[in-house]
Amino acid sequence: MPLPTTMKAALLTDYHTPLEMAEVPVPKIGSDEVLVRIEASGLCFTDVHIWKGEHAPPSLPLIMGHEGIGRVVAVGSTATRFQVGDRVGIGYVYGACGHCRDCRMGGENYCSDFTATGYATQGCFAEYVALKDQWASKIPNGIDAIEAAPLMCAGAAAYASLKKTGVQVGDTVAIFGMGGLGQYCVQLAKLSGLRVIAVDVADDKLATAKTLGADECFKADEATGAAIQELGGAHGCVNFAPVTATWPMMLDACSPRATIVLTGVPAGEMAFYTYQVVERGLMVRGSSASNRQEMAELLSIAAGGRVKGVINAVPFAQINEALLDLNAGKVEGRTVLTMEDTS
Repeated sequence: MPLPTTMKAALLTDYHTPLEMAEVPVPKIGSDEVLVRIEASGLCFTDVHIWKGEHAPPSLPLIMGHEGIGRVVAVGSTATRFQVGDRVGIGYVYGACGHCRDCRMGGENYCSDFTATGYATQGCFAEYVALKDQWASKIPNGIDAIEAAPLMCAGAAAYASLKKTGVQVGDTVAIFGMGGLGQYCVQLAKLSGLRVIAVDVADDKLATAKTLGADECFKADEATGAAIQELGGAHGCVNFAPVTATWPMMLDACSPRATIVLTGVPAGEMAFYTYQVVERGLMVRGSSASNRQEMAELLSIAAGGRVKGVINAVPFAQINEALLDLNAGKVEGRTVLTMEDTS
């Protein structure tokens, strides 16, 4: 059956305005690319930043979206990893140079030539998307499209952040911010044999964290760090909350030689006294997205159904309502846009 020549897509044509539902040409693939028919696509807060112009893309109009799951429907002449019919995932990393020091050492997501899906290239808020076959992820059996979509960014970012803490089995990790990333991180931390402390300002989110396996839950306030210290302190802290208020809490909560990983991006500056880091030998690391190895590891863990998202499935036609709800903070967990066929 021949492929269609046009497709439905949600176009960002101007900031702070509804996405335009339009009929646009189906992407033509290069020799090293595959064409994927989208089944489900996650809505990420990065999309909100792009929509508001806070993370302005190189050009408009733009098809956003970087948490896509679908089936390969066409393969380029030099693409060798996939066949028509394979289910693949599309993440934030569209591509990188592949030969710099960072790329060669597993840091392709920090490459200076890093290209982002749904930002510098057309993304997944459409019926079809083209991507380089070397950067697509094979989706294992046992994960449906709706569950898999948020793993391509939120789940992978949570997993990469947790790994950067360097914590070992039996250690304590404190996770700040129980949105979608925090919820994934709680589950992954428990599967790693860690003692998990969840921190958030919202009681309902802490209750969800408890059901996902958190050993202890604390309301975020000035006493949080001292409360964690009473339990022996945290060997690692991960911050997914986009606020500066968590910074002093993490400094207070840390055990000697602990690692703080910053993933959430507050708008304000964070300050500290040097002795707070030096005297206890603390390490502070940033974490953005994930590399392909981390993505593969995460999908392998999730294949057995051991990692479940708190997911709100929404028809693709309601993308503008879903975008507004996410911007207004009305969404718990992750939003996934579904196409008509999610088989």
